[in-house]
Amino acid sequence: MQHLVATQFGSPEDSIELTDSPESTPGPNQVSVRLEAAAINPSDLLLIQGRYLARPKLPATVGAEGVGTVDAVGDGVDSGIIGKRVILLPTYEYGTWSQQVVVPRDDVVEVPDADPLQLGMLTINPPTAHLLLERADLKVGDWVGQTAANSAVGRFVVALAKRRGLKTLNVVRREDAAAEVRELGGDVVLVSGPDLGSEIGEALGGRQLSLVLDPLGGTHAASLVEALKFGGTAIAYGSLTGAPTGPSTAALFAKEIRYTGFWLGNWYFTAPRQEIADTLTYLAGLVADGELSVPVEATYHLDEYQKAFAHAQATQRGGKVLFTFD
Repeated sequence: MQHLVATQFGSPEDSIELTDSPESTPGPNQVSVRLEAAAINPSDLLLIQGRYLARPKLPATVGAEGVGTVDAVGDGVDSGIIGKRVILLPTYEYGTWSQQVVVPRDDVVEVPDADPLQLGMLTINPPTAHLLLERADLKVGDWVGQTAANSAVGRFVVALAKRRGLKTLNVVRREDAAAEVRELGGDVVLVSGPDLGSEIGEALGGRQLSLVLDPLGGTHAASLVEALKFGGTAIAYGSLTGAPTGPSTAALFAKEIRYTGFWLGNWYFTAPRQEIADTLTYLAGLVADGELSVPVEATYHLDEYQKAFAHAQATQRGGKVLFTFD
């Protein structure tokens, strides 16, 4: 059985090795899953570099999310799950960049028949978008502003907000990305520039934002935060630029905005197991119905991991990069 192992913290190209090991047998309350697809996420690369909130003990198998088929179960597990397609929870206790994994039964959720590539990206970005929209008291017709709107999470925010009757004001950094988000149904899409603040005000026409979502950090969301209503909420859920982030004094004091952070890992570690299963089942249904998806640019086999990592870290990509398994 082939799997990718992190032997040190550093660049993925220097820190990952392809290892061949005997297949594992599930023990009590465990299942064996044969992988079909596993995404390469920015968080995976940060974890390998030692810059993520989760930090496994090395050497460690890596890869946070994936989809596969149960091929064996241990004592205490209903054998009816054998042959079922499941997604694996991103617990960081095991790695999905592997032909086979053995995990606790509670760490898998059955999913409907759908594109395995989309299901292999289900447990991080879709629930992040879903939960971000629940972090504020939003009503039909309210406006949500976001940076990096063409990212995977940004795309899901547009789709899920539309289902809830919310409006989205989306900021991107390129005109071609703006066209993509408009095609997805973004209500207002603006390209970041020196006049962004006035463009936001003109687009809103006297209305105000109820929620601002920012994965970039730095000052990228400043103009959106300034457009928040009194008592509105701004959430930082990433810092892709590596710069510290924070609201202006005027927004914090004069508008009494709520400024907070979000990490999906906290939900997986603390939410009731049934809530997690219900949320992922709901999102899997939307994927199966074609309502939620993101572009896939390339797939690789495990022995092509160096090419896969280089592709996943490219600054100009038109979609996600995944590992697939025969």
